[in-house]
Amino acid sequence: MFSLTGRQAQIPLAALVILLLVASAFAWQGTREEVTDSEPAERLAAPEQETRPTEKGSSDFIDQVIFESPLNRPLPASELDAKAALAILTGATGEAEENFLPALAGPDERRLAAYRAEAERRQEYFKAAEEALSKSFVREAASTPRLSPAERVNLPAWRRYAALSKETGTAPIIAIVIDDLGHTEREFNRAMSLGEGITLAFLPYTDRAAEFARRARDKGFEILVHMPMEPSGASADPGPNALLVGLSETELMRRLAHNLSRFEGYVGINNHMGSKFSQDRRAMKLVLDALHARGLLYLDSVTIGATVGGRLATASRMPFAVRDVFLDSEADKSFIEAQLRLVEKVARRSGHAVAIGHPYVETMEVLKRWLPDARKRGFEFVPISTIAALECAC
Repeated sequence: MFSLTGRQAQIPLAALVILLLVASAFAWQGTREEVTDSEPAERLAAPEQETRPTEKGSSDFIDQVIFESPLNRPLPASELDAKAALAILTGATGEAEENFLPALAGPDERRLAAYRAEAERRQEYFKAAEEALSKSFVREAASTPRLSPAERVNLPAWRRYAALSKETGTAPIIAIVIDDLGHTEREFNRAMSLGEGITLAFLPYTDRAAEFARRARDKGFEILVHMPMEPSGASADPGPNALLVGLSETELMRRLAHNLSRFEGYVGINNHMGSKFSQDRRAMKLVLDALHARGLLYLDSVTIGATVGGRLATASRMPFAVRDVFLDSEADKSFIEAQLRLVEKVARRSGHAVAIGHPYVETMEVLKRWLPDARKRGFEFVPISTIAALECAC
């Protein structure tokens, strides 16, 4: 019978242990590699499995990732101007690159390479779209005022009587409105001395309103009827034939028609006083409906924060604008200069601003110094109808 010594028996046992350890190591390594390879796909798919399926081809997957961005949801055309459209286009590419690239940067190099190629292609697309949109916007802004007389006849009054706008479509625009005009030649000449791009608003009850309005139109200014409306304070007098909350519909419409008949060539109205009238929904709706029927715009002077003018005009899809800054509620040069700095901030932030001032000596002096300098710094000055064209959904 064959037998082993104690030392001889230990050798096979040691070899067996070594073999078992090696086999276990290989099995553990294989399991680890399987888990590591599956983790990126699980991380990518698990949190958003319903909206980002990984089973599709890479092109479909990339399309879905990029175009499911919230910034890519279409907006109604009425809510867009050229600047907003450009922001949306730029934001959509930025959203895709910033938020989705890290999720794709896993071990799947083919998918990452496909994303990079797709991103480059989309960058070219968005660049071309921005250029086309900018050119379209500039072309429209430049061509609208150059219509022939025959073509203008068929336009609504707010476009037919619009002054020439020299906006380029690439710079912040500001509309300066000087109201309370019509009383004196001196005030009228001060306002006219500001030059092109200024809108003049004439009180309809003044004796020389028709004469001044005609002269302003002949010089290329855009004009408004500075419509007297009821103020909140009983001691404030808005003037004859003012629009009052307590009037019957018949009398209200009669007064409105009378004031609108005092001169010609205006694009619309803005309210003179009116802190009480402009917050009355019934009265304002009657007036705005009548203006809309006549093809006129409404500039809300915002003499009170509770005004409903802008909201009602928006609902009626009529042309309108809203005052951003009052220049001279204090007839002090330092105050007016500070208000003009505020106008610039508003224009830079939103692309456009509306400022209202009066023919005070102080206001005219500050504006005459500020206007040339503001133009050099890149601001463009436009009639109020240009702002209304941006605001309205008509």
